[in-house]
Amino acid sequence: MSRTRKQNRKRLHGESGVGLVESIIGLLVLTVVLVTSGQLLRVHVLHLELTERARFADTQANSALNSLTSFNQSALPDVNPFAGKSATATIADGEQLSLDVNVCATTYSCDKQYKVPQASGTGVDYIRLPWTQTPPTNATLVHYRTWRVTTLDAAKGLRQITVVIIPADLGLQPGDPVEPLSVKRTDVAQRQ
Repeated sequence: MSRTRKQNRKRLHGESGVGLVESIIGLLVLTVVLVTSGQLLRVHVLHLELTERARFADTQANSALNSLTSFNQSALPDVNPFAGKSATATIADGEQLSLDVNVCATTYSCDKQYKVPQASGTGVDYIRLPWTQTPPTNATLVHYRTWRVTTLDAAKGLRQITVVIIPADLGLQPGDPVEPLSVKRTDVAQRQ
């Protein structure tokens, strides 16, 4: 009888080690599953945020394009705020651009959009300011809105207007190359 007890005790002692190993492996698998789920959720949320940001930039570009096409030709002179780009060069989707900050500072071809918290609640207002104007103290720069105007046929008043929305929250300085959020272009006949 004593021999059987010793064998049982030996077997139980070996099984307790197996239980510990199984628990550790289970915790490791659970950790991997939780980390993977967290990463998938983060990627999904990031994708939604980028989609919303692109939609907002497209709305801003369309609004600017509609506004600029309403100006008389004399009120909207030819200008090109893009460094290293000719006035007629096509800007492809995904192409990196640099702003010529001297052109932005001396012509009306660039402005900045800021996000300002509302006085009450958690909402925000968006304000657009000229390039050289100082923003309110609690404002956060969201993006640069720039446009290029090129006369294609002066006699007919045919011009090409290109509006580009450039992100400003990447920690880059104006003039650094960056991929635009939105590029919109139109050929338009304007009033003299």
